[in-house]
Amino acid sequence: MLSSTSGAQRASLRDSTVPVANRSRSLVLAIVMAALLTSLIAVPAEASQKATVRIPSLQPLAVTPAPAYWYGAELAELAWVNCNRTGGWVLSDGSCRGYGSGRYSAYVAPVGYLARFTSLVSRPYAKLLADKNICTHFYGGTPLDRMRRAGYTAVRNWGENIGCRTKITTVTAAILASHLFFQAEKSTNGGHWRNIKNPQFHSIGIGVWKTGTRIRLVTDFT
Repeated sequence: MLSSTSGAQRASLRDSTVPVANRSRSLVLAIVMAALLTSLIAVPAEASQKATVRIPSLQPLAVTPAPAYWYGAELAELAWVNCNRTGGWVLSDGSCRGYGSGRYSAYVAPVGYLARFTSLVSRPYAKLLADKNICTHFYGGTPLDRMRRAGYTAVRNWGENIGCRTKITTVTAAILASHLFFQAEKSTNGGHWRNIKNPQFHSIGIGVWKTGTRIRLVTDFT
């Protein structure tokens, strides 16, 4: 997901040139559709499914220290992100070919790792997703909402990549699988790839969490 604090504005009915009768019909239709959508809302049963609605706002998430036995997976993701940013390519064994070379894509400066941001924003959200067995950017608001609730009110440009895996042998293997999926979007210029390569981003928070067989990766770019 990629955005900034300056979003597109939406037109309101009172500013429209649509005749009043048409506006009334449109309003009635909108109310009916909203009622139907409300009746269909459900928390996804499988980790591979994505929530399609925003759930009411949460309080700031608690600081979440990294368990030592998978903290290395967060640092590995940092290395893989910067491999891609500098024009390298991550291989299936987790190694980086062409770091800093601009060979596989245009060189972009590496992002710096923010430990406090990780503890307040990215890792707590990864834990929440794993604990609740969901996969969405929008639980309790947008990524920007979570950043602001954690005290990062000056953020202007931001992006977020999320990886959701289940029943993979190790945490690092799960994170690598998610990163290779992000990297594969290079051919289509997909959103995960654009976040990784965005030169407006200079810092990153990386959260990893495992609950049962569910493993979640959250990378927040600023």
